[in-house]
Amino acid sequence: MIKYIILVIILNAALFVSDLFYQDIFLQINAPHQTEAGNSVDVEIQIHKAQLSGFARFQQMLPNGVTASPVYPADMNFSFEDNILKMIWLNLPLEETLTIRYKIHINERLKGDLNLEGTFSYIENNQRRVATATGSLLTVRPSQTIDERYIVDISEANQRLLSPSPAPDRSRNIVAFRQEPVPDNGSGFIVNILVNKEDQNHFAKIEETIPDGFTAVEMESRGGIFSFSGQRARIIWNNLPIESDFIVSYRIIPESGVTGVPDVAGEFSFLHNGLTANRRITQINEDLNSLSEVEKSAMIASVPWESVTSSVSPANRSLAARGDVQGRPAVRPGTEIRNPLQSESGVYYRVQLAAGHRPVEIERYFSRLNITDDVRSEIHDGWIKYSIGSYYNYKTARDYRVHIWNTTPINDAFVAAYNEGLRITVQEALMISNHDWQK
Repeated sequence: MIKYIILVIILNAALFVSDLFYQDIFLQINAPHQTEAGNSVDVEIQIHKAQLSGFARFQQMLPNGVTASPVYPADMNFSFEDNILKMIWLNLPLEETLTIRYKIHINERLKGDLNLEGTFSYIENNQRRVATATGSLLTVRPSQTIDERYIVDISEANQRLLSPSPAPDRSRNIVAFRQEPVPDNGSGFIVNILVNKEDQNHFAKIEETIPDGFTAVEMESRGGIFSFSGQRARIIWNNLPIESDFIVSYRIIPESGVTGVPDVAGEFSFLHNGLTANRRITQINEDLNSLSEVEKSAMIASVPWESVTSSVSPANRSLAARGDVQGRPAVRPGTEIRNPLQSESGVYYRVQLAAGHRPVEIERYFSRLNITDDVRSEIHDGWIKYSIGSYYNYKTARDYRVHIWNTTPINDAFVAAYNEGLRITVQEALMISNHDWQK
């Protein structure tokens, strides 16, 4: 009986000490007690984190009509979307107490009490922990310049003030990370790339620009087709692996006399809502093969969302930004093109006739060149490009290119290749379709 009592006392003491340890992590939100609708208010969060390090996130839900923007500091990832404020640290600063400031902006039609609460999530002993902030009550006085009939109480703002937020775009989580090139026993460097693709399952491509003096060879492509030419390493998938995330790798080999760590840059491209979306591959100093699921989720959440609907390759991005070699400007963002090219399924080929930086009257321009085909236009690599035909066999496209050479003044037409609407090289198209190269 005495042994049992002693055991209970020890267990209770251990739980008490554990509670004390986790209570060392606490936070408080400070804000003015009142303001008038239409104003912006400074909010301060103090997070006492003790010796805690690693990934952490602060999250706060705000009602419709209240938005947030960062003030201080800048060494974290701040986002405000779908009424949720998030602050994310991949590695917490060393200070035992963090002070963060941000602004909230209050719609002029609001009134009532705004309770600024929040949660601080962190990893301790490989377990997810949550600390709840001590809230701060902010009373919002109605604006004196707004008719009372249009003033909405904060408690009703989500139903009355604004329309519901759109459904989240899952493509925001489609990202790729490159581990800093790892030395490979003096024979070169290994490049590992982690792709988080969500439910994207169709055509996709990784394209990396490799510095001069280095070559790239395949290691693991997860069912993709690897190629290296023109200092570009590519992995192309007709269908992506079924896993929501996966790792591919290749080896970079220096030429004789070349030293130093290669500086690699690249993009992960895929189809989204019928358009080509490109995600820049983020380089990190982490061992991708040893990341836990929690760490992967933290990395994915830390990447700012961006959607690029052009097909500018990494190697040509600077060219597209500054114009061509004659110094003419590239196509301006938002330029409308006539008779735009529509995406088709599978691998196919077209004959490109011309390219320019300003739209032309397609029918008038090309009729003067004896072109009677349906000419389509697209923006690619900073140019408006004009092409004809749709051929599922390379030889047919090649023969029609020769026909254009022989029957029109256009003597520099060439074959362009596509896969699911995304421009690829002819060599890549031939590899995917298993067709032979023909001059």
